[in-house]
Amino acid sequence: MEEFNSTEYPKHREWEAKVFSLPKIPRGDEGQPAVLRQILNAVINKVPYNTKIKFSGSQSEATLEHLCRWLRPIGMVHKESGVWKISDESLKWLESNDDLYLTAIFCANVRFIGELLVKLYTPKTIMDLLEIAQEEYKLSWKTKSEINNRLTWFRQLKIVEFNDFKHTYFLTKKGLDFISKIDYVTPEEIKIVGDITEEEKEIPVSVWAVDLCELTQEQLRKRKPSIGYIPGDIPEICETLSGYIQLMYSPITKEAFLNYSKETFNIAVSSASSFITTLTNIDYIERKSIALYESSELAKTWLTSKSALDLVYCIHSKVLFVFELLKELEIEPLDVKELAVIAKVSYGFETERIEEIRKRINIFKLALLIQEETPGKFSLTERGKKVLNVVTIQQKQITESEDLTKKNGNITSNNSINNSMIDECLMELRLAAKDSSNPSRFERAIKTAFALLGFNATWLGGSGKTDVFLNSPSIPKYSYTVIIDAKSTLSGVVSEGQIDFVTLKEHKKLHSADYVAVVGFSFQSERLIQRAIDHKVILVDVDSLEKLIKFHYEIPLQADAYKKIFSQVGKVDISVLKEDRRLIERSGQLIQAIMDCLIEESFDLITEGLLQERDIYRSLRNNDIFSTPPQLDEISEMLKFLSSPFIGCIGRSKEGYYALGSLSDAMNKFNFYAKSCEAK
Repeated sequence: MEEFNSTEYPKHREWEAKVFSLPKIPRGDEGQPAVLRQILNAVINKVPYNTKIKFSGSQSEATLEHLCRWLRPIGMVHKESGVWKISDESLKWLESNDDLYLTAIFCANVRFIGELLVKLYTPKTIMDLLEIAQEEYKLSWKTKSEINNRLTWFRQLKIVEFNDFKHTYFLTKKGLDFISKIDYVTPEEIKIVGDITEEEKEIPVSVWAVDLCELTQEQLRKRKPSIGYIPGDIPEICETLSGYIQLMYSPITKEAFLNYSKETFNIAVSSASSFITTLTNIDYIERKSIALYESSELAKTWLTSKSALDLVYCIHSKVLFVFELLKELEIEPLDVKELAVIAKVSYGFETERIEEIRKRINIFKLALLIQEETPGKFSLTERGKKVLNVVTIQQKQITESEDLTKKNGNITSNNSINNSMIDECLMELRLAAKDSSNPSRFERAIKTAFALLGFNATWLGGSGKTDVFLNSPSIPKYSYTVIIDAKSTLSGVVSEGQIDFVTLKEHKKLHSADYVAVVGFSFQSERLIQRAIDHKVILVDVDSLEKLIKFHYEIPLQADAYKKIFSQVGKVDISVLKEDRRLIERSGQLIQAIMDCLIEESFDLITEGLLQERDIYRSLRNNDIFSTPPQLDEISEMLKFLSSPFIGCIGRSKEGYYALGSLSDAMNKFNFYAKSCEAK
């Protein structure tokens, strides 16, 4: 074995240019270094890229193409004109078989390799090393997997050993010799990388891409929630799309598309078909016939720039929560989980789809629209801020309601409940439901949620106590009470073992409560649901509670109506409120229809604006806004209400009813009374 002098070791990249991870290649019986040699020799020997390379003792199904992609970030292989080649350093290692030289390659190209080895000059546990990586080297690793990957390589290269008794790692003689010869970065030398778009004067985006995003609010709301499946790694998305667009520059068969996908990315037919859907959704391919596909004019236009930023504009024009995500980051740095909740609460996602948010984040980073401000939390770059100032984005999906303020610890209305306040409540409810380390957070969120529904809600909390107590606002004879048990879980699924039905029964008796509810993110176990039925407990999931709040600010119900919710057992069914909502909605429609009818008749020369109840009935019976025509008694009651001295929107004489103003005048009167009802 030829050993290299340290002066011959590979030149180090700048710290900012080094990659975060070692290549994740199969281990096999002979270890990862032997596997690495086999891969590099396969490249030299021009083995077909779609060949699944077999390693002794490994079940790996990876093709040579995939293996090369995994090695490319650390510079051991590269691609020229579609052909994989090994680097000069890789060739040196193969010819010498010097494992210290391989370690030097890792040190030169990957963060926290030499730095970790130097720290092992004195023995350390894996958690000691993770803490050093996080605090001294500002690496955003939340688990020990990256440290473990490095230690696995080091042990196979025999430069690190493990003390089973003390659970510490330490350098071997070979390792001690190695660290005396290498360069490494100290924490003081690390530069905090700034925003490289800071000096940009203009947004480097194509005019045609900007034109794509001139959308109405209706068009923005109708976009699809999912970007969809994309083969390969996101950092290579532009190269991936470029390859497919060129493949389909002229019409090709689906079979040719599937074959290309299999040969290039080794993906299944189902995955390749999913990618066809992705390309169709963003208008990058067109179906020319049953079996023929061709790149669209939009795709061919994008191919001239292959710009990641142009691609983001294309995606925004067809997919929900793209530039809207930037709007949320403008307010404050957020993590993936928080963004997934916002997408669900405010932008039309049916569920919290973290994988979709990660996909957007990675594409945004590629387009230099966002940056990682602190580990796991993202903020806008200057380019991101500029883009946000000029693009049209979707408005949040929340009904116009009233502003929330807090008075003596309780929610009260103040002028109007602001959309953002409702958003905050719903977001906190979802995030707190999975924050199992802080159960009181979810309890407080539940208390706020039910206060929004009009209940007198009290947070009790504490060990052995009921979490939240609800009292409907009425006299004792007609009010009802509910005790609520809050169950936050990291996974989001509440299991049977987390609910103590015996204790719930005791708490119900202690508080003389009418009903018992358990609130959690989700309940899936059929056995748990049956036990809730047996113990007369209602299980309220976060999705249902969110819908109740949104429904309430579309069509407000009295707390008495929600008695139908709590009198259920087992899993909650909010459809029991459908009739209550329909009746209130119908009353609102009837007010508007009657006012419109009288105002329209105001200048009629025959009626002189005076209409009897039957005249109004004849005018409204064919009105499309009603699912069933309004009855004469409904119209009569509404006319009495609108003509009462307190409302005074219409007048009454012997000849009939007549309008006393416009519909806006009526609305202003109702708004005045609403403000007069505000808690002081």
